[in-house]
Amino acid sequence: MTIQSNSLVDALSQLLPSAQLEWISLSFDQKIELQLLSVKTEALQLDAQQIGVFWQHLPYWAFAWAAGQGLAEYILSNPEAVENKRVLDFGCGSGLVGIAAAKAGAKSVVCCDTDPLALMASQENAIRNNVAIEIAKDWQQLDSNFDCLLAADVLYDLTSVGDLSRQCAEIPYWLVAETQFQLPPWSELVKVGRTKATTLPILEDFDQDLDVSIYLRQ
Repeated sequence: MTIQSNSLVDALSQLLPSAQLEWISLSFDQKIELQLLSVKTEALQLDAQQIGVFWQHLPYWAFAWAAGQGLAEYILSNPEAVENKRVLDFGCGSGLVGIAAAKAGAKSVVCCDTDPLALMASQENAIRNNVAIEIAKDWQQLDSNFDCLLAADVLYDLTSVGDLSRQCAEIPYWLVAETQFQLPPWSELVKVGRTKATTLPILEDFDQDLDVSIYLRQ
């Protein structure tokens, strides 16, 4: 699936007037570059309180969320977790986790999100990082059998986790990243890693130095 649309910057400015994007380098075992919301734009006044105002329309794909960074770091430090696997990055946002999986040797990667701008961002970010991914709004419409589900920041809305569990029940191997204080609702998830991360870009005290836990289901 290929998306052709106006530039991400134009789309972003409709959500947040005067907003710009900039390429930010994230240093793990391998470097990953993402185009994220620029805080250098003087005309853009966005602090932690204002994020709440924009929450319903927040461009999730323009942030590198703490849990996503934690999962990407885990994958790149433990490439055997995804190596030669057909991977689904569920709720991909910027595509960070899927890109990490591709760099770690996944056989194939599909980045899935309901937001077409997230799919566009994932596609452009993958190109920037010299990896190949596929994008899809509805992964269940794909003629593909997945070996591995990757998901970060999907358990914060407990009203949706039941749907996620049913939708992805046939995928045998899961890696899920969440903040420390969000308990996973499935008993078969076992914690296999823990790290600290700060959501980027840094906006005052928003999502700073969060404890991120990595859970495995197999």
